Amino acid sequence: MASWLGKMWGGSHSSSLPYNIKSDPISAPTKHGSHGWAIHEASDKKSDGGELTAFQANKAELAKAPLRRTSSLANAKYSDTSQTQLIPALHHFHRIKRLIHPRILRAHATLDTDYPDDTKPAPGLDALEKAAITGTLIIVTEKCMPLDDWLENLNPHTPQPNAAAISWGIHNIVEALGFLHNQAKLAHGMVCPDAVFVTPSGDFKLGGFDLITPIGIDDGGGGPTPHFRKYEGAVCPADYRSPERASGRYDVLQQSTPVHSIDCFSLAALIEYVYTHPNAGTNGQVPTPLKKALVRMKNDSPKLRPRLAPLLKCPVFDNPYVKAEMFLDEVMSKPVEEKIMFLQSLPDVLNRGSLNENVAIHKILPLLVMGLRATAGNESAMTQDVNRRETLAIVPLLFQIAESYLAKTPELFQRHITPLVPLLFAINDRGVRGAVLQKMTLLESQLDTSAINSAVFEPMCSGFSDSSGPLRELTLKSTIVLVPKLNHSNLEKLVRYLVRLQSDPEASIRTNTVIFIGKIAPNLTDMSRQKLILPAFMRSMKDPFTPCRLSALRAVLSCQEYFTQKDVAEKVLPAVVPHTLDAANDVRAEAFKVVDTLLVSLRTESKKMAKDEADRISAATCGMKSAGSSEGGGGGGGIAASPASGSYLSGFSSWMATSSQPSEGSNESSGGGGIPSKKTMTPASNGASTPKGPAAPKFSSLSLSDAQIGGASKYNNNSGGGWSDDEDLMGSPATGGAGDGWDDDDFGASPDGNDDNDDDFFASFASKPANPGGKVGSLGAGSRLTAPRKATGMSSMTSRAAPQMKSSSGMKIKKQPKPAVKKLPASTLMDDGWDDF
Repeated sequence: MASWLGKMWGGSHSSSLPYNIKSDPISAPTKHGSHGWAIHEASDKKSDGGELTAFQANKAELAKAPLRRTSSLANAKYSDTSQTQLIPALHHFHRIKRLIHPRILRAHATLDTDYPDDTKPAPGLDALEKAAITGTLIIVTEKCMPLDDWLENLNPHTPQPNAAAISWGIHNIVEALGFLHNQAKLAHGMVCPDAVFVTPSGDFKLGGFDLITPIGIDDGGGGPTPHFRKYEGAVCPADYRSPERASGRYDVLQQSTPVHSIDCFSLAALIEYVYTHPNAGTNGQVPTPLKKALVRMKNDSPKLRPRLAPLLKCPVFDNPYVKAEMFLDEVMSKPVEEKIMFLQSLPDVLNRGSLNENVAIHKILPLLVMGLRATAGNESAMTQDVNRRETLAIVPLLFQIAESYLAKTPELFQRHITPLVPLLFAINDRGVRGAVLQKMTLLESQLDTSAINSAVFEPMCSGFSDSSGPLRELTLKSTIVLVPKLNHSNLEKLVRYLVRLQSDPEASIRTNTVIFIGKIAPNLTDMSRQKLILPAFMRSMKDPFTPCRLSALRAVLSCQEYFTQKDVAEKVLPAVVPHTLDAANDVRAEAFKVVDTLLVSLRTESKKMAKDEADRISAATCGMKSAGSSEGGGGGGGIAASPASGSYLSGFSSWMATSSQPSEGSNESSGGGGIPSKKTMTPASNGASTPKGPAAPKFSSLSLSDAQIGGASKYNNNSGGGWSDDEDLMGSPATGGAGDGWDDDDFGASPDGNDDNDDDFFASFASKPANPGGKVGSLGAGSRLTAPRKATGMSSMTSRAAPQMKSSSGMKIKKQPKPAVKKLPASTLMDDGWDDF
């Protein structure tokens, strides 16, 4: 807020005050009891931005605002209608920066913009009337609020804690007045609700030094200072003025009157006011032990009013809340052993509710932070056992406050706890590290990703290689909550530590490692999962520690979605199945569960593969059947299309499965031409003609000439009509019967009846090619099949259609007692085409 003075006061002198002051006041200067001061929120620029309060008063407005008039006719003569709020405000401004005590409102800085520096000194207390009235008065104090506002904010449903907090507040005011009376030799003169402010921790602070004065001195007028005599009747509320003040008998105060006398009366009135408030928790009544003391404090004779210090012995102030607050105020001066014992007892005090949230955040927490920085930040200090024990007492209490109160307000957590995280991890002590690791869930929920990767994960990695087994295990367990926020490089580093921990000598660490891997698998990259999870599970399944093997099997089930089916079949199941006979019953049961679950997925995958294969074959064969039909229905001698693979298996499958419509044409062909489709007379083996037989089945058959079987006509004397639904031609060369040349054993039988080539179908391909000159339509005794000029190898088998053969007699041949050959329908699909052979 550079030039903040210029912005607020339209070009006034600049200021070097290092504070940010909000422009909108939280309490207006015209509010009852404000005495012309507006209250603003402020913060420190240079430090951690701690909250402060700024009191501002415009001197020009103060000079115009009349002081409060007294309603007493008896005191009317002491009221000057020309009196304004300016002089009392200036008196307070000059006094507050000189009075320093824990129970007095602490002023961090003051500024009169009419006198911003020493070049022009401001008038003193004896010359306040001469001060300039064009600027603004600014007082920056610790954060506080007026007493009336604090009372209104009390929870009416918590009467007991409210009464305890009020008793502590009265205790503070008594101590503040004791300081003024005994050390400063001053009387406050305006002890009333307007002069009391309450800090966020619940401490009552004394302010409002508009009338502060010495008592019992000879100042020329007798008694208090002229300023007090002139303004006290208008500034101090009537209910808080003692009888001698109300009657103007200042000579009584001057004649050997104790300095505490006027404040004693005012304090009694203040105690009554506070305890009778509806939110005080005392049913509108002053506590019984205080009633008698208040009567004495209001004695009409100033000399009979008691000193205030003995009032603190009243039983009202003897409660756990006051005792805890008193120790907190004195803890820095206590012996270390006593301090450690108190810190160790505070968690239980907070759990019981003896100290409220405000005390924990605004009083206990700053003390803990201060002590932690003083000891933990010094390596040499941590070598001393007493400092180490103090730190061990601070850390759990620190996290208890953070978890119970600060977690609800992320801003407070970021302000108070986040800066301490690197310091806590820097402490080279296993006890402190363990206490921090146990609160890792809290840190993860409150810190951002950057802080977790840099300030938390980096330093905590040292715990993975610590010589202490419990610390290694605690580090592993604590890291699980950080994994979702770790960046890629830290995840890779974590994977390396996990691989190392799988060989840890501690069996519990090995077991927790495999559990850890199973839980973080979703957060790893694909490459990290491939390198880590399956090898880790297989390694753990071989561990001699039974819980480790059991955990590995359970982790396999939880991570099965990250395994391919091939890995499941080839790697996972072979590793799991041996554990179905494990020595431990739990391991066996879990192994069977894993096997059953994985087999279900494998069966599903197998069925899917079979369906995909069937769909693929169906798509391929349907295409070839359609091509064959179109060619057969065209012109002479259609040729079945061969599969794209060109293999003999695919070609033979085409021959068995593809039908072709024969076309009309010549019954002779020099190169395997058209096949006659009409009934014709064909010469028999004896040269006689035979009537036309029935139409041949529409099969694309293998041509003998294509196969280059030169001696085929020598063994087949008659021409058959091929295969039909009711015919099975069983003639053989040995018996002289008429066959069609395609019996089951003809392909492998030798001319002399020997079965030398039963196991080698392709042996017949080595025979001498037939003489090209025979007619395709007649297979006489002396005829030979005509072979194509350029037919070679298997390509001729799979790419040409054989001529259809008919029986020379046209009669049915009596079936022999041989197993019937089952005819394959054209639609039957054969996987390899060679099953019959």
